[in-house]
Amino acid sequence: MRLLIVVVALWPGVALAQSGVNGSIVGSVFDQAGVPIKGVKVTASSPTQIGGKKTTYSDDEGSFRMVGLLPGVFEVAAAAPKLRTVVQKGINVGISAPAEVNLIMEVETSTEEIKVVEKAPIISTNTAGLKEVLDTDFIDALPQETRFSIEGAVANATAGVVNKGGSLRINGGGTRQNMVSVDGFQISSTQDTGVKSVAALEVQTAGYGAENANAPGGVVNMVTKSGSNKFELDVSAYYGDRHLHFFRDASDVDAPAQTTFLNPAVSGPIIKDRLWYYAVFQLRRNVSGRERDPSGNDLTGDPPSTTDLRTVGSLKLTWQVTSRNKLSTYTSLNRHWVKNQADPLTYDRDAQFQTDETDIFQGLIWETLLTDNLFFRSQVGVQESRDARQPMRCNSDPIDCDNIPQFRNTFPRALRLGNNELHTQGIKRAVEVINQLEWFLNSKTFGDHDIKARSRVFDQLTETAESTPGDYYTQYRGTEPDLRRTYYSNDPRLEDERFGWAIRGTSGLTTIHSLSDSMRVTRYLTISPGMAYTTARAANVGQGANIDSGGLTPHLSVAWDATHDGRTVVRGSYNQYVDIDALTLAQFALGTRVYRECRWNTGTEAFDTGCVYGGGRGNRTFGLPCGPSGVDEEGKSCSQKLKMPRTYEYTAGVEREVVQGLALGADLVYRLYTYPYETLETNRIWAPSGYALDQPSGGFRTGKNETIDDLETPSQARRRYLGVTGTLRKRQGKFKFIGSYTWSRLEGNVDNNENNDFGTVPARDQYLYGFLPDDRRHVVKTSMTFQLTNWLSLGVGWRYLSGAPYQRRFRNDVLGAFNDYRAQVGVNPAGNINDPDDDRPLRLPDRQEMNAQVRVNLKPLTGINLDFNADILNLLALRTTLTVQEQDGPLWSQPANRMETFRLRLGLRYRY
Repeated sequence: MRLLIVVVALWPGVALAQSGVNGSIVGSVFDQAGVPIKGVKVTASSPTQIGGKKTTYSDDEGSFRMVGLLPGVFEVAAAAPKLRTVVQKGINVGISAPAEVNLIMEVETSTEEIKVVEKAPIISTNTAGLKEVLDTDFIDALPQETRFSIEGAVANATAGVVNKGGSLRINGGGTRQNMVSVDGFQISSTQDTGVKSVAALEVQTAGYGAENANAPGGVVNMVTKSGSNKFELDVSAYYGDRHLHFFRDASDVDAPAQTTFLNPAVSGPIIKDRLWYYAVFQLRRNVSGRERDPSGNDLTGDPPSTTDLRTVGSLKLTWQVTSRNKLSTYTSLNRHWVKNQADPLTYDRDAQFQTDETDIFQGLIWETLLTDNLFFRSQVGVQESRDARQPMRCNSDPIDCDNIPQFRNTFPRALRLGNNELHTQGIKRAVEVINQLEWFLNSKTFGDHDIKARSRVFDQLTETAESTPGDYYTQYRGTEPDLRRTYYSNDPRLEDERFGWAIRGTSGLTTIHSLSDSMRVTRYLTISPGMAYTTARAANVGQGANIDSGGLTPHLSVAWDATHDGRTVVRGSYNQYVDIDALTLAQFALGTRVYRECRWNTGTEAFDTGCVYGGGRGNRTFGLPCGPSGVDEEGKSCSQKLKMPRTYEYTAGVEREVVQGLALGADLVYRLYTYPYETLETNRIWAPSGYALDQPSGGFRTGKNETIDDLETPSQARRRYLGVTGTLRKRQGKFKFIGSYTWSRLEGNVDNNENNDFGTVPARDQYLYGFLPDDRRHVVKTSMTFQLTNWLSLGVGWRYLSGAPYQRRFRNDVLGAFNDYRAQVGVNPAGNINDPDDDRPLRLPDRQEMNAQVRVNLKPLTGINLDFNADILNLLALRTTLTVQEQDGPLWSQPANRMETFRLRLGLRYRY
């Protein structure tokens, strides 16, 4: 009901402009003396533009603008009586910034009536945002680690972007701090969208302004294809297996490994120039054997292969109702299964688990040009996601799998045996409502303005059910019993204990309202001020709101065409972003399942000593660092109001099209992430060493051995990113190239906006500020394609990454985990912990990755548009260590993961 109310209330309501959705072309018409020409008829056409040619006329200042365009390659023509018609070809209309076209018209002659300009400038002089534009044909021509999603392509080609297990980390931001959108709708991951369905892809890494004030990481904008007036069929397939892996050694697994990928797409007109469709489906099945225990002890046995099956399908319908009104729908259905998913070095065969996820989305978009200077867009999307996780034992032993407990061992390293510790089911429903209004105002006195008002409402409702097989797990340290943790479906501190499924629900409402203006103060200077107000409201189902907060952020950017020829931009910006994840806050307030953890008593030979309760709603507090009483040792209140996490960003740069089609740029990005949400345990009173509890005080503020988590935004917790990047881009012709070099520093005492070590053990905090795990001083990225002949092409990707820090973590006996430090993070305290002179930095080896693709097209030979291609991955056949064991002990610093071997993947593509 709440979701329905939001839709009804906001559908006709407040206006929004989302620059990351609509393509546009702006420009001016001049005569040979540089005088603006009024009343020139300007038309734009593209195979991707439904409704046929778009037409407008230049105003008193010679300016014109076309909005609501679908991304693609356009041709613009300017015609007027007694003047020679000018045609500009190869205009790439993208997403987040208008394409610029300046046309010079000459007096008509009897011999020449049309002047054709083949190439347009490839840089934007009206925006200061840093971005990478990737078209799907360029991505397809490059060798990719995976073909079913774009994370790898985005990370490999875009400066400042890291691929973290299928999620993107951008310029020091967390993996949950990005805004990923399809046709303007927020999605949880880029894996929810098939690559072939994408018409335009832009990765905005900094300086994107007020429209995305809630994204302190980055913005990934995708606009899907709409079809065309021609029927088109496009089918791709790839195949790879273990037999195509070469130069393996004794440590490599001989278990079967196979990847199969099928991706058909079909599109065309239902009514020519009025109603188009585009449908795409992809199926990916991946079976991979996994490495044995590198220590040779084989503690977890022969690990089973992981089977990963994903299907992604979508349908887009686009209807040009009238010349000024367009209606489109976007529907997607995704399913994802994974079996034997747990780490084989930690979980044995019986402790593996499987997941099953389903995601359904339906979106409706209406666009209208109210007047020549007023553009309105309104859209609503409804999404439902279901996920389930269950132990693999439920397949072979469905009756008893929920009754068999797990056993763990922590020495000599972490092991989980006998069963998986979780069985869960969840459902999430969301409604997103977006309305937009964009007003184009031209004034001789005040310049040209593109005024945008933006409002976005995103409402989510979740319900989860969670249980533990056997209702407990037992932990050993070597052969000695250590502890047992028992889980409850209720809170036995308040009522009689119950076991089994714990069912909980949360809801979260996020709104982002913004107002911005792109002011062309002069022909060559654009200033873009903006302001955004972001709110979050979170609640537990059946209870009042737990969190209700809002924050105002300022934004300002400047772009200057320094050489007055449309081929140079000097840019800079200042932005503030806020980090509001309403649903996560609500889930914290709801708490986790209640558990009781008891230590082994050698006297009674039972788990009945040092018992401590954890979890539950009652053990969650907000802004009480001195404990749940809210009063410190001096009797003073310690209650703190939570601050909204903010990121302060500064950018400066320059880019120049040095020759036709080749651009050289340099940019600086500085980001300071402040007041992150941190979950701290506040009931324990630690001794000054941080290795044990303070016994004279009893060790616990409440007098009970229980865990109490407090959500805080401590001022001491922060991280900062500084990066300087040089770029070289060539987007046109037979040779295309994107290259970058980045020097950067990522440091702080909290990382990736997740739960961190900061504040839980105060004595440890002095060690936590340092270089963070994704700090790489030097990164070089190159992606290039060569059209060698009309039937042969080559794609190459090469990356160099300097080594990132790793840690040496010592065991904390109170917490029962390896999360203590004896020196600054990223530093080895060596043999003498008390002697800083023998400390040494810990860095992984530098890494190089080189991949290539060879593609042969049979059309010149047979007339059939059929490609055969081969991806050559890890062409240099390097086996560089990627991660190491970080727990102190015999295996510390030993390789845990390394680069895949040299391998081939074969594919084909047919187009009609």
